[in-house]
Amino acid sequence: MRVSRVLTPLLGLFALHLVAGQFTCSPTQPCEIGCCTQFGSCGLGPESCGPENCISNCDRKSDCDPGWGSQWSNAESCPLNVCCSKFGFCGTTQEFCGDVAVTAPSCSGSSSSKRTIGYYEAWGITRPCDKMYPEGIPIGAYTHLNFAFAFIDPSSFKVAPMSSNDPALYSRFTALKNTNPGLETWISIGGWSMNDPDQPTATTFSDLAGSSDAQSKFFASTLSFLETYGFDGVDLDWEYPVAPERSGKEADFKNCVTFLQNFRNALHSSGHTYGLTITIPSSFWYMQHFDVVEIEKTIDWFNIMSYDLHGTWDSTNKWLGPFIAAHTNLTEIDNALSLLWRNNIKPENVVLGLGFYGRSFTLADPSCTTPGCVFTSGAGAGECTQSVGTLSFAEIQRIIAKGATVTKDEAAAVKMVVYDTDQWVSYDDEETFKMKVDYANSHCLGGTMVWAASTDDAKGTAASALAKSTGRQAISLLSSTRPDPISSCQLGECGQSCPAGLSPAQRSDGKNKGNTGTNTGCSGNDARLYCCPSNDMPTCTWRGTAMFCKGKCHDGEVEVTSSTSGTGADCWTGHKVLCCTKTASNSAASECRWTGSAPLCAGAFGQADCPSDQKALTSSNYGAGGEQPCSIGQKPPPYEGCDWYYHGGNIWGEIPFACSGSCPAGKAVVATDPTGCFSGYGAFCCNTPSTTNDPLVADFKRRIEAFANDATCKPGQRQYSKREIHPTANVDSGHMAKRTSLNSVDFGLLLQQLSQIVLGGGQTFQQNLMANEFETAYGTRYGLHIADIAGFYDDWPNMDRLSLSESLMCLGDNADNFLSNYHQGESFVCVNPCSSPQSKRDRVAASLPMNWQSVVQPLNKTILPARNLGDSEDSDQRGPASEPSWALMVEAIIAGAMTLEYEQVIRASRGLETILEIVWRLPPGNGPGGIHPAFQDDNPSDSDTNPDRFVVFHFHTHHIAPRGVVRRPGIHAVVAFHGQRYAEPIGRHPARVDGNDAEGRNRRARVLRCDANIPFWYPGEFTNEAADATHFVWAQVMTRFGNYLVNQGLLDESTYTGDTQGQLWLNPADECDRQTFNWGRYRVSRQFGPNGAPPPGGGGGDGGQNEDGDNQQDNDGV
Repeated sequence: MRVSRVLTPLLGLFALHLVAGQFTCSPTQPCEIGCCTQFGSCGLGPESCGPENCISNCDRKSDCDPGWGSQWSNAESCPLNVCCSKFGFCGTTQEFCGDVAVTAPSCSGSSSSKRTIGYYEAWGITRPCDKMYPEGIPIGAYTHLNFAFAFIDPSSFKVAPMSSNDPALYSRFTALKNTNPGLETWISIGGWSMNDPDQPTATTFSDLAGSSDAQSKFFASTLSFLETYGFDGVDLDWEYPVAPERSGKEADFKNCVTFLQNFRNALHSSGHTYGLTITIPSSFWYMQHFDVVEIEKTIDWFNIMSYDLHGTWDSTNKWLGPFIAAHTNLTEIDNALSLLWRNNIKPENVVLGLGFYGRSFTLADPSCTTPGCVFTSGAGAGECTQSVGTLSFAEIQRIIAKGATVTKDEAAAVKMVVYDTDQWVSYDDEETFKMKVDYANSHCLGGTMVWAASTDDAKGTAASALAKSTGRQAISLLSSTRPDPISSCQLGECGQSCPAGLSPAQRSDGKNKGNTGTNTGCSGNDARLYCCPSNDMPTCTWRGTAMFCKGKCHDGEVEVTSSTSGTGADCWTGHKVLCCTKTASNSAASECRWTGSAPLCAGAFGQADCPSDQKALTSSNYGAGGEQPCSIGQKPPPYEGCDWYYHGGNIWGEIPFACSGSCPAGKAVVATDPTGCFSGYGAFCCNTPSTTNDPLVADFKRRIEAFANDATCKPGQRQYSKREIHPTANVDSGHMAKRTSLNSVDFGLLLQQLSQIVLGGGQTFQQNLMANEFETAYGTRYGLHIADIAGFYDDWPNMDRLSLSESLMCLGDNADNFLSNYHQGESFVCVNPCSSPQSKRDRVAASLPMNWQSVVQPLNKTILPARNLGDSEDSDQRGPASEPSWALMVEAIIAGAMTLEYEQVIRASRGLETILEIVWRLPPGNGPGGIHPAFQDDNPSDSDTNPDRFVVFHFHTHHIAPRGVVRRPGIHAVVAFHGQRYAEPIGRHPARVDGNDAEGRNRRARVLRCDANIPFWYPGEFTNEAADATHFVWAQVMTRFGNYLVNQGLLDESTYTGDTQGQLWLNPADECDRQTFNWGRYRVSRQFGPNGAPPPGGGGGDGGQNEDGDNQQDNDGV
């Protein structure tokens, strides 16, 4: 996690107390701070350090010069313009500053709505649960997303991925703009760990900033990186320059400024409008090493890390100590921002950091639960984040749902939770987010940023809570309501709030920030607000300077309205124009423009002409309401039903004495004109704008319609998943091999957009419209609807959503049958552990005999397409387009066609989950490696040299429970995958079949997942006859498989606890008589065979339990 650790914002204050409190010293007992005098006292300056009084450490100097001269002081003044006390220490309290106070910026409005930034932790997909792939980010809550992190190679100075998995995520991350064109995606380079002293990159930032040659290499690499992956800017997270404990160097202070200036120039030279920001700490100790005044001139804004103000590290800090405190305390945040105000940093260039996580502690005394109480350590690690002293927002919400005690600290603007007797965590929720956003608005800050968007829960609860405060759309993920059409920005009525669903756009110019609007056409002090959808909000600026105004919008801006004053001084000539950043919601206005230039716009009694390619809509002597008379150009689709209105109703051929300048219900003002009115203004009103002609929507429509015309996936087209097999016995292999009309790039983009739509629930206009297009072109035709895909996501919450979408789409018109059969089978085999088994489930029936040779026909390897282990229960896979399904494997296992390799009980490498791994060797045949080709993948790159040899099943097991007269393992998920070879053993760890995903060849087939770990599958509880009677193929295959495993001694209680098998202990039983597993220090069992016999195969090892882990992908996305 990125941190901004606070040693103390007022270090000098504590130093002052130390000097004052250390009363005695001697030549052998020196002062910790200051010089030791002949009188045995500690102090600084000439009286204490001068030769006539000083006896030890006489070269000590004060932090700053209170008037002693440079001989006695390290610096004339304090860093960051903090105050120098009479004792030569730096600080900000009255002891240092006297009556001199810092004036914080103040304004009304909602300035922080301008930008909401979310950081995305790429490593979030490696968590055992609460995984968040890019498509899961609730993008409607954010204006910017920063990918965290990329590193810098310490030798080549090129941008380097933090993990080998990251490059595959980059394009998926930037593709989020395909359903939200107003979104910007940035790359964040650096992070806390990059400067860790034990890392090879520890001094890379310092080396880069100090070398022009290294900078040239870095700049070229960065520009290539941005161009390749489609990022919009760079956020530099150098933690921290100068600070020796963070691998900094003294030269960093000046070098950092020069480096940023050079970097900005390089970005500008590219021809792109790439952004540049840096993160800064909230502590004086680290912030003093940034020349914030000079840096502000170069960057777009600062991201201040106003979180992690406290943590377990406080226990070793002599100034703070082991006392619980909230890590997002607003009082301390205010102190941190005052350091910026002391240096006249513009508030619009400061973005306030918020936390979607909490810092947690173990209390020394469970009865003492308020800030200031003693802690002994960090609280226990969360089940998903697995970090002592830290809990994600999602984990905190689950704790609260179990009845934990929640309190609010009003002054600190935080919530605190006490749970499990002695565990304590502070965090923010909707109420405290609002308090912090209100603070940001009242101090004119330029936005908020979140660490981290990826620690939110799957429903985007934290993002939704923040969105309510920032004015962006409140998100309802996976909404079942039908999407609404796009709405557009509009000028409101005089003196009234914005219509429902719209919010005031914000100004970005000058000091007078706040809501955007104009007083043109209004009387007195009334004004019209410029109202826009909260999740597609532009920022606006008045352009044109009095007295001689020549208002003109810049490229990329839309002219909204005009005025002779704006919100400032009046124009003597010309007019000002209100210019807003171009977004989807003001695209209608961008298609219109006024022609003619004051004062002589056209001939007498005439009007200025429109260009030949545009047609006139109306004319006005005052244009949109300012001075310039002109005519509106082309009438775009949103502007319909337009006419002039003078007192709430249009009067043909008659101008009223007094004009109201208002529009009737359902219409919005486009222009105003006082001509002919004795007082007031007339209003040109059109139907409330809406538009569907968005290019991103058009691209999605083209892709989904093309795919709907041929809803199949060609060999080699899959990018994320196993191939799903049709859940019917007789597959038309010719249809399966048919090629879709979409190329791989378009199909990948289609999947990315579809996954965003399903997860987004209408967060953006484009998502709403795309959902409509999907339902029209595909859903009604094939019976696969957005809600169906969302339900499949819920079945596999930690699986890559692109994989799930791809699986369903590639099934074409069989997707609905597939889902129906899967869910029906699941409902049969998964039972509530607190229920009693039915009488006919008590007896394990014999497995039905099968001849495996009848399952498959001999196949010619040369005509087989690419195959992975499929997710279907269909076992009848014949023909050139067939591929092995997990059920085909099961039937071959039951028929005795495969040889057991080994069994092994594994504690998942990133969690406490217990997995039973059972491996079989594939049947022999004439395929590569002497394996029957019907059971192999056909990977063209290395299938001949590294063929599929094994099938591996993982049984994710939660507990042992009595089911009737038999104690059975309760299994909540099963996956299967191919294996090609054994991995290298680690320590005493027995070598296992390598299950890491090699170019997609070991992707997991989704066999079973019982809903939310509440019901479980108890193999052996059902009879084959009972399953056959259901006609649910999935249930039939799973039941036969379970009974076979039990009968063969491969899956029962002793598998996990037997002395020659798993050797695990059982925890005490819960209320349902379930006993979970106690691993102690162990991570892996020995390898064994049926009933504890030696395994026929296996990779060696010492035959006992093992404390060593390995790097296998054992969590399987369940």
